[in-house]
Amino acid sequence: MIGKLLERYKSNVKIKQVAGLLSANIISIPLSVITSIIITRFLGPADYGSFKLILNLFSLATVIFTFGFFQAGNRALVLNSDSRKAQELYGAELIITGLLFLLLALSFCGYAVFDKNINEKGLRLVLLLAIPFSWVFLITKYFEVLFQADNKIRLLAKARLFPHLIYFGIILVIYYFLINYSGNRLILILATYFAGNIIVALYIIIKIKPSFRNLRDRVQEIIHYNKTFGFNVYIGSLFAVGFSQLTGVLISYFATDNSGVGYYSLAVTIAAPLAFIPNVIATTHYKDFSTSRKIDRKLLLITLGISGAALLLTVLLVGPFIRIFYGPEFAPVIKLTYIVSVGMIMNGMADFFNRFLGSHGKGKALRNSAFIVGLSVLILNVVLIPLFGETGASWTTFFSGIIYFLCMYLYYRFLVVELR
Repeated sequence: MIGKLLERYKSNVKIKQVAGLLSANIISIPLSVITSIIITRFLGPADYGSFKLILNLFSLATVIFTFGFFQAGNRALVLNSDSRKAQELYGAELIITGLLFLLLALSFCGYAVFDKNINEKGLRLVLLLAIPFSWVFLITKYFEVLFQADNKIRLLAKARLFPHLIYFGIILVIYYFLINYSGNRLILILATYFAGNIIVALYIIIKIKPSFRNLRDRVQEIIHYNKTFGFNVYIGSLFAVGFSQLTGVLISYFATDNSGVGYYSLAVTIAAPLAFIPNVIATTHYKDFSTSRKIDRKLLLITLGISGAALLLTVLLVGPFIRIFYGPEFAPVIKLTYIVSVGMIMNGMADFFNRFLGSHGKGKALRNSAFIVGLSVLILNVVLIPLFGETGASWTTFFSGIIYFLCMYLYYRFLVVELR
């Protein structure tokens, strides 16, 4: 039995890709958790919340300042079968990424200087120091979106795993040798975060060997796909993903300190792996989805089964885990994780159907769904966060996950009928 499974693994490229990418995500989970344990002890609830707030701000900016160009490159790559042209597309996208970063950096400088909340919480200097390195957020998005279209699953696995490995190693050094550090601990932790991501980003850029030949033609091609596909997805993401990223930021604006941001972010960190399973399976089948009329029933059932089992384990183990490893200061995270976990499972399954729709170029369907989800997130956040703080944010994640799943599933059903 085991021999047959191993033989099937060796002969099936897709199984290898699923196993490789899923392994990268699985390994990342304990690394992220252990790293968060060390960081929370090193920073405390308020500074940990400030750390997560700054990351949330850059993640939100990444959604705002991409303008659909990565999704346009995704579409160009998924329809391409020429390896030389693929390298040219990577090169063109890299130039576009640099221009997007300049716009992002200029905007953030103004935000850091003039935003009242940032200045009241003493984060102006920290944010200004982080801006020159914030391009790593854009390049991470570059890898995530383009590699799935070009079926570079092994590189995508490295792009996901290696930053966690390096960051984990640096954090261990800090824990053992700088535990009594008397300087600005928040700046130190941010510096280690950027260091790990920059090292990996440079390594992977070298590996893909982007070409700048025919740059003008490739840029024009990307602009074409941005008009017909990428910008539609971008507008949708601006509503759905953008408003989701805004959740952690809004908690800060309605609180006297950033502890609530830390509690909510930690709950999301613990629950986030639940969305990885369907996401990974769909990502490795993205190219195959583009030529399929519907999702294979067995694939869907396996995805549902693994996701359900993971949800049950999370609910059972999160309580003792938080009490033992994070301590009583972070006890509020337990209740938040229960709520957020359901939302994460629903988001993961929604992404599963999203990948199928995206592979068929259904940018308008993704945009329309994102409008609905984004407006729902915004309304829920505006109503619940001022009343209930981080608990309100958790319920927003719960309900928005359900809404996202229903939208994606309905559009998937419409597409299946259309493809018959």
